[in-house]
Amino acid sequence: MIFFSIIFTISILSFECFGQQHWQSPEVVKRELETKFRFAQRFEKQGQIDQALEIYKYLVDKDPRNYNYYQRYTHHLFSLKNYAELQRVIQQHLQYNPNAENAIVDLGKLYFSRGDTTLADEYWQSELRRLKYSQSFFCTLYNGLISLKEFERADNLIQLARDHYGQADLFALEVANMQMMRGNYLESAREYLIWGRNNPRNYWQISNRILRFPTDSSLYAGLDSLIQQELNRENAPREIHKLRADIMFKFHHYTDAVNEIMLFESLNQYKGSEILDLAMDLAKEGEYRLAEEIYTRIIATNQFRSILPNALLGLADAFEKEMFADRELSPFDYFYKGNFFFTSDYITGIDVEEHQIKKAFAIYDSVITNLPRTLFTAQALYRLAELRYRVLQDFDGAGKLYQAAIQNGSDWEIRSRCIVRLVDLMLAKGESADAIQYIKETLPAYSGSPVEKALTVRLMLAEFYSGKIDSVVSRKNDLLGLLGINDPLFNDVIEFTGFIEKYQSAGETSSQEALNDFIRSEQYLRQNKLSEAKEVLNYILINYPSEDISIPVRFRLIQIDLFFRQFEQAEQNLDPLLIEENVYADNALFMMGEIAQFRDANPEYAATWYEIILQRYPNSLYTDTVRKRLRELQNAPLPRNNL
Repeated sequence: MIFFSIIFTISILSFECFGQQHWQSPEVVKRELETKFRFAQRFEKQGQIDQALEIYKYLVDKDPRNYNYYQRYTHHLFSLKNYAELQRVIQQHLQYNPNAENAIVDLGKLYFSRGDTTLADEYWQSELRRLKYSQSFFCTLYNGLISLKEFERADNLIQLARDHYGQADLFALEVANMQMMRGNYLESAREYLIWGRNNPRNYWQISNRILRFPTDSSLYAGLDSLIQQELNRENAPREIHKLRADIMFKFHHYTDAVNEIMLFESLNQYKGSEILDLAMDLAKEGEYRLAEEIYTRIIATNQFRSILPNALLGLADAFEKEMFADRELSPFDYFYKGNFFFTSDYITGIDVEEHQIKKAFAIYDSVITNLPRTLFTAQALYRLAELRYRVLQDFDGAGKLYQAAIQNGSDWEIRSRCIVRLVDLMLAKGESADAIQYIKETLPAYSGSPVEKALTVRLMLAEFYSGKIDSVVSRKNDLLGLLGINDPLFNDVIEFTGFIEKYQSAGETSSQEALNDFIRSEQYLRQNKLSEAKEVLNYILINYPSEDISIPVRFRLIQIDLFFRQFEQAEQNLDPLLIEENVYADNALFMMGEIAQFRDANPEYAATWYEIILQRYPNSLYTDTVRKRLRELQNAPLPRNNL
């Protein structure tokens, strides 16, 4: 194709140059030139620059007014330092477009590139005067000087423009962006602030740009000094306080950020949106106590009455996040890590008598009682239901709250979540058949929505628990098409169906029976019936010891043993995994080490398992992490009673 393209192009050029004398309409000529331009661009992409240059030369001579042809040709000529041809082409373009600012700048750049800097400066100055100090030409010339890396000349040009027009903020955004690109962050901030003086409503743009600066502690003092100078100016916009709070937050001066945002709220009639956002951001950063203090302060401040429900829900959410952050690492976080089909929603290791969960319950109850049938009520009902389901495993209590949130009907998103959660509750109670029926009845009403995806995924899981393996496998492709490759559940479905296909042996009764029993144990795990699950898993090992599925069975048993802190049994179930080659061994070893290190605070026991990974599985994906962990354990200070 490239060969024929070259022949075609050459023939066109030859015909145009030597053979064609008859008249053509402007439309026909224009189409022919555009066709050649596309050929030249194609040659460029293919790296055939010489062929592209031939066509560009023809195009600029044929239509010297066309900037696209001119720009592509001169771009390459500058790269090749073909100054003689450059001068011819630029001057030809200027002959037809004498006020073409880019071409004027290009001619000066040509002088500059040849070493005639004085000639370039004089030429640009004369053109500035001729164009009556046009702001657009100032901007074009400024960008040209930046491309030459002539930053001092560029700074002088901006100062000339500001002096001429008497505008201190002229081109401030352009200069600020350039200084940020060069890494001159304080100069960049100064220019942004200059621009902000006359554009106070657009201070959010300044904040967005300054927040892109690196979090370098040496920058903070300089930035804060510049902002304080702005605050000391007469009639300083109140938005500067918001900007200062943003920067304080970025550099982790959280308490100062709270004080500054409260000052901003007092100047902004206590609308409350900014202080709520700050409290939410602090909770995301793990600053739970400070977030709780802010919410409590909002609740106690009379001027914030309009956002009182938001603050109550935010406070309860902060209590939850703090409680969840301190929970124990669970063994069930492993085995197809994070896969929806193998992981339950339960949050383990939380004391139900803990002060924080009681506070959260009290707040949600208060919102439900005092703000009936509002958006806030629906959110409180949903959050309360989540705690009962995920923390307390109170399925009936959670179900009533989810139903109440649906009946409230004031928040479509909350309503959708609750509909999906009702299916999760059915699966958690072992009611797979009811879940299948409910999903099939509900799906038509949510076609094309995220709810359809969530319910269809759960339909596959419910069929799995019901032993309908053929239905699960046959549903795979349709479900993957519904989810799309960017959906986080896409890979989960592939892993899940791959697991089934691996351990489902057509025609072998023992394999099928072993798989069915494993499915039963998985359903018990989903119901949080760990003892029953363990009995079934042990039954599989006794009755089907040679089946391939015995390997994942042992992995699940190790997880249950670790959950109950039955370490000897966990080691006994681990030993057979290490005898033969399988994909579970290094995962199980890593789980043993990580649980020992981070849940049980037993570094010696953790190191034992980490070292086995290095010895037996040097090519494991965990190798680098394990080496780092072992170095950290070796360098950790000894307990005080050993000193």
